[in-house]
Amino acid sequence: MPDGMAFLGSSDSVKGFTPLGVAPYPVHDRESALQALRGCVREGYAIVCVTEEIAELLEPELKALRFQPTPAVLVVPSMTGSTGLGLRRLKTLVEKAVGADILSREGPAQGAGEAKRD
Repeated sequence: MPDGMAFLGSSDSVKGFTPLGVAPYPVHDRESALQALRGCVREGYAIVCVTEEIAELLEPELKALRFQPTPAVLVVPSMTGSTGLGLRRLKTLVEKAVGADILSREGPAQGAGEAKRD
């Protein structure tokens, strides 16, 4: 049974997760990221967190993993901030599951189920 969590990203991004029991995989380019991802799959991790920058480098491999039951791949912002990739991927998944964009930052349109107040 798959077990544990790994984190792929820059050294600064991954080091803070070690005390939480997350296996750190510091990577700096596509080749080291690809080796780390393959290692995580081989080791049988249930969850692999990947920073947005690294996810962009590994897009074809991460697409292939979407059809596998494990590991679940979570794309998260790095220490330098968000590129928006993680949120875009989440929105796409939610839209497929629910059939609508429920994560939009825009509120409901005026009059859509609410009484207009003067």
